[in-house]
This record gives sequence, structure tokens and C-alpha cells, in this order.
Amino acid sequence: MRQLSNASTQTTMLVVEPYGVFRSTVAAVVRELHLAQVHQAASIPIGTQVLMNTAVDALVLSLEDNDAALDLLIRLRAGEFPSSASIPVVVTATACGGALALRLKELAVFRLLLKPLRIREVVQTLEAMAPECSPEAGSVVTHA
Repeated sequence: MRQLSNASTQTTMLVVEPYGVFRSTVAAVVRELHLAQVHQAASIPIGTQVLMNTAVDALVLSLEDNDAALDLLIRLRAGEFPSSASIPVVVTATACGGALALRLKELAVFRLLLKPLRIREVVQTLEAMAPECSPEAGSVVTHA
């Protein structure tokens, strides 16, 4: 399993997802499992703003807005944000062709989850990303 941060610090995760139900479900799962403090963003511009102001240990990124989402991921990997350029990133998408899959691999995506998702897939992926979090983990911050 992959450890996101030192056990003495709180792990933070950003979920950038336009669909409120999915975003809230991911945040609730993370909170219930005490995996991380979750920041939620409903759009790429809001997610970008969060990344500009907050260092996170993991990112769940929807490819709903494909070009903007890929641009955000490229900027993250280029080190343009306070977060480490190598944080684990989970990408969600409704479909993924060969060219996109290759691009995601080049950008070191931890895992691609295709929608519709089963909650078990989400839980397993999030647990694999953050197996050891601090006891105070599990809060949720929503950015409007």
C-alpha cells in the first residue's frame, strides 16, 4: 500500500468533481474511514484555486471537462502548485480511449475509474492511496 504523508501530519485530499452526489459520496467515504481531510471543488477553476492555496496529498479529478482537467494535471505534475508534483491522482471518466489512457499513464495517474462506479471500487482505491492517516483525519471542506 502507498503512504501519502508522514503519519504525524494530517493527510489532505482534493476532490474535483462537477456532480455533487458523487463528490459528496467520496467525501463521506473518506470521512467515515478517517483517511484524510477532504477539500471539495465543483469545477476545475475552483479546484485550481484550491491547489494554488492549499498543499494536498492526493487528488481525485473528474475528466468531465477533459481539456481543462488535463491542463490542471499537467500543471500539477510541472510543480506549479504548493503540493508535491508526485502526489497520487485518481481520475474518473465516463469513457477512455487508447490515446487518453496513454496520456494519463504519462502523467503518472495512480488509477483510472470509469463511471458509473461501484462504491467498493472507490473505497478500495482511496484506501490504497491513503492507508495510514492521522487520527484527526476525516473532515470535509467545501469550496464554492
